[in-house]
Amino acid sequence: MARPTKTGLDYYPMDVGFLRDKKVRLLRSEFGASSVLFVLYVLGKVYEGDGYFLRWDKDELLLAADELREQPTYISEVLQGCLTRSLFDERVFQMFGVLTSAGIQRRYLRGCEKRDVITVFSEYWLLNTCSKSDVPVGIRAKLALVSVTGGNNDVNSPGNSDNSPGNPQSKVKESKVKESRVLGGAPAAPAPTHAPSEGESLGSGFVPPTVEDVAEYVRSRGSCVDPQVWVDYYAARGWMTGRAVMKDWRAAVRASETWERWQKPGGRREVKTPADYEGGESFV
Repeated sequence: MARPTKTGLDYYPMDVGFLRDKKVRLLRSEFGASSVLFVLYVLGKVYEGDGYFLRWDKDELLLAADELREQPTYISEVLQGCLTRSLFDERVFQMFGVLTSAGIQRRYLRGCEKRDVITVFSEYWLLNTCSKSDVPVGIRAKLALVSVTGGNNDVNSPGNSDNSPGNPQSKVKESKVKESRVLGGAPAAPAPTHAPSEGESLGSGFVPPTVEDVAEYVRSRGSCVDPQVWVDYYAARGWMTGRAVMKDWRAAVRASETWERWQKPGGRREVKTPADYEGGESFV
């Protein structure tokens, strides 16, 4: 019987300046030394378990309180402090009940760089795939973004020549893509009966972003994605990802950063990110 594929890490790097990190110092100043132990506890659970995130619920709250010998109410207050000071990403936590951060994800990728495939959930993904400081080139080729709802996400360019209707190989691949969608081309979406306009609700609570919304998000990430091309692509498909209506367009933007069209010479892949000009980063 084959051994199950390991997701977590056996160990993770600890920066020598962790205790001097401004976020950590402010957290300790407000909640005491036990708050630092809580952060270390969560990091251990993250890397040991799923590797780059921890699903947080009442059971995890009680387990943390027992481990640290603190009251659950204190743990909840410290957690809120961690989210407020961005030790963990507040948006992902509020939407999915998951604790993660960009720093956690960077270290996770480097910790499993020898693996053949590195699979991550696009909804939790915080890194800029186009940035070498976030995702080294050698790791980028192994990265597979999937959805928490099941199935692979749209992680490659709709302009991939392999999927062109004029390509003789496209007919062969068409029969295989229904069985297994891999990191080779954007999966086809069912034709929508109605193409909603920007700002119009799809009935599922999702409101399509405007080109300006996407452009602002792309700028904030230093992303290689072309906002107009991205919006046109999904608008033409009724804002569907696979067989379901898109739920989080920001997660879809992050997933599309691996599309082949952005990686081609003369594309937008040379866009620099703020990290390219910074000398360091927060541990978490």
